[in-house]
Amino acid sequence: MQKCMQKVDLKTSNIRIFWRFMGLMGDRLPVYLGAILVSTVGDAGRRIANSYLINNIVTAAQKQNTDNVLLPVLGNFIVFVLCLLLWRFGIIHYNIEGRTGAGKLEKLVFSKAMRLPMSYYENNHSSDFMSRLIFDTQKASDIYTSRLRRLLAAMLSTVMYLIPMLYFSWELTLCMVGISLLAFAGNSFFAKPMKEAGSRLSDKNKKMLEKLTSILSGMELIKIFSVGTKLTEEYEDANREYFHIQKRTNRLSAGLESLNQMLDLVGALAFLGIGIWFVSLGRVSLGALTALYSLYGTFRYAFLEIGQYLPQMMNCIANAEKIFELVDMAEEPAQWKIEVDSDCDCEDNMEDEKMMLSMRNVSFSYDNSERKILDQFSMEVRKGSYVAVVGESGCGKSTLVKLLLGFYPVGAGSMSIGGKAYRDLTLKEIREQIAYVPQEPYLYEVSIAENIAYGRCGVSREEVIAAAKAANAHEFIMKLPNGYDTMLGERGNTLSGGERQRIAIARAIIRNTPVMILDEATSALDNESESLVQEAIKRLRQDRTILMIAHRPGTIAAADEVVTVHAPSDFL
Repeated sequence: MQKCMQKVDLKTSNIRIFWRFMGLMGDRLPVYLGAILVSTVGDAGRRIANSYLINNIVTAAQKQNTDNVLLPVLGNFIVFVLCLLLWRFGIIHYNIEGRTGAGKLEKLVFSKAMRLPMSYYENNHSSDFMSRLIFDTQKASDIYTSRLRRLLAAMLSTVMYLIPMLYFSWELTLCMVGISLLAFAGNSFFAKPMKEAGSRLSDKNKKMLEKLTSILSGMELIKIFSVGTKLTEEYEDANREYFHIQKRTNRLSAGLESLNQMLDLVGALAFLGIGIWFVSLGRVSLGALTALYSLYGTFRYAFLEIGQYLPQMMNCIANAEKIFELVDMAEEPAQWKIEVDSDCDCEDNMEDEKMMLSMRNVSFSYDNSERKILDQFSMEVRKGSYVAVVGESGCGKSTLVKLLLGFYPVGAGSMSIGGKAYRDLTLKEIREQIAYVPQEPYLYEVSIAENIAYGRCGVSREEVIAAAKAANAHEFIMKLPNGYDTMLGERGNTLSGGERQRIAIARAIIRNTPVMILDEATSALDNESESLVQEAIKRLRQDRTILMIAHRPGTIAAADEVVTVHAPSDFL
């Protein structure tokens, strides 16, 4: 009983996933399904017209009377041509709508990734998203571009072929339908294993991508340390697991195809045997048998295709299920709900116009655990000031930055920017007031000018150059072969650490925000590079509030004020 209930639940889940997946096409779904219907009717119609054409010719030859054969033959030929045009019309529109649906799916997955909270990227390997975007999306798109049309076409064609076949000989047709049902039952056993194989392939593909991205990201370490051998072995293990599952999938597909070929042969032999017997008994004419045979070949093939494409559809539905797992993940809200301690005067002076940033009695822990990263932390930063935030490693300085950028909601306390409470602002409004320079700035594989211009849409070349000058980057850029049009390698690896950092600062400058946050922007730089970066920061202090996570004495000494972050006592 329990197994039966599980099977029912599985079928219901598959149907629900399928209809939800088809709903992604929106108002184009009727056009898409209509194109499948038109192409199927056209294809089946021309085959049926051809069978009637054969029946007319064979019957006339058998009776040796051609007086009344010309008009039926001409009529069937005209129907054949019209159905051929109808089939082509439907196929063209089906391909357009199918490719459009696949494009919508890719856009859905990619846009969803842009709306996921920062916690997703910090808690999941990049291979998880890449696997869903590339592998699962491509496999699930096969529903739009091939699998559904083939399955529906086989089902509709079977019904259309059955009508004239019953007309030619209902007895012979029912005999052959019984044989075809046995063949379909054999194919249905492959549905569940094919779906399971598709799901496992997706999981192993993600694992393989994870190992591969780890290798590519740490290529310098791999060439120097023995970690390269270990990572390579792990990738080979993951690849081997993927290979074994793919091998099993191929065996299932080969078994399914072999079964269909065997059943195809058995069906043809059975038809000829029973058909000749029926002719000898006078239950069917030779012309009708010939026409029936021309239809039964396509009918049998279409019927077997139902059993073949249904397991393949289950495979694709498994990938669609993976996509919906991503789509259903909680998104970053437009506004975090911040809990305010009732025992403190956190709301007093929140509208102080002289205060740019304020954090009062802020407590925070990841994943709502009892292990607090910040506990009752308070900080006030006045407009136009340069504040260095210091503290021991792991005390919560980077977490402090994430809270200011709105990547996470605080557990308790209050925060404000520009005199307005965070709880009254959307995340978009908060981030529009902050420019951010991470410890390891990411530069894209485009020109230097484009990397800087990414800070704000629609900036001119003059503004890009002005920002580079303010960041002390203009001089070294002009020494490059193509100046601002110099193309950077992946992650900007063709530049030194100090040069990358100054490009990142220029990108933050061009954003033109009242607040700039730098997360240990000079920690990995040599003295000369640090001096250049510090000089750039001094130029920005006139009209911006700067918050710098700092370790170096020179950086701390240059600040107007120093804020110390202490780890909670239960964290130590």
